[in-house]
Amino acid sequence: LLNRTTRQLRLTDAGEQYADDMQHVMMALEEAEYKAQRTSQEVRGNLRLAAPLSFGIERIAPVLPGFLKRHPKLNIDLQLEDRRTDLFAEGIDLAIRIGKLEDSTLIATRIGEISKAYCASPDYLREHGEPRHPSELPTHRLLRYNLITAGDEWGFGGDISQGASLAWQLSANNGEALREAAIRGLGIAILPTFIVMDALRDGRLKEIMCKYTQGLTGIYAVRASRQFTPAKIKLLIQYLREKINRF
Repeated sequence: LLNRTTRQLRLTDAGEQYADDMQHVMMALEEAEYKAQRTSQEVRGNLRLAAPLSFGIERIAPVLPGFLKRHPKLNIDLQLEDRRTDLFAEGIDLAIRIGKLEDSTLIATRIGEISKAYCASPDYLREHGEPRHPSELPTHRLLRYNLITAGDEWGFGGDISQGASLAWQLSANNGEALREAAIRGLGIAILPTFIVMDALRDGRLKEIMCKYTQGLTGIYAVRASRQFTPAKIKLLIQYLREKINRF
């Protein structure tokens, strides 16, 4: 079923056929489970949920207890990592993703939106000046949150075109790391407001170019493309949509 080399492990043709057959078996089992649960109005079993670290801690973890109290026979394995998880390879039932969706083979449900803010420390702005317009950004030090910002450009709203090519002083896949870098005067960042809200309130960061901030960024619950979606996944998506919405 497998071809092994020192570098790779691949399915043979027979292995691919076996995997495809087993997928159909699993879908049939899930459908049977769903029909039984629909009759009893009860969900049970295990559900593996993945989310970005910052968002998972701030927004997902606080609302999960309420869902589990409604469904005490359901177990959730919450995976918080700042990377794009492979749903198929890692056995993820549902993943929360923010921003542009790149994998068209997945089914995505929009469950909310987040706003973002351009921000920098007062010390940085005193030393380098405060930009009033996105066209000034190429002369500044920039911090890129690469879980949300796509490609090597920032897109701008208002009367600006799709954005100019920019150079990054620091690029990271964790919002808190970039927030701390911005607080310490490393450069300008555009980050979700839930990450920088406290720093903006207490003056460690200052919001700039407010009218050029990009529009709301979508929050999505994504799942593998299947003919049948288990009730436990449908119920969790509905619950998260009710609890998260917009912030």
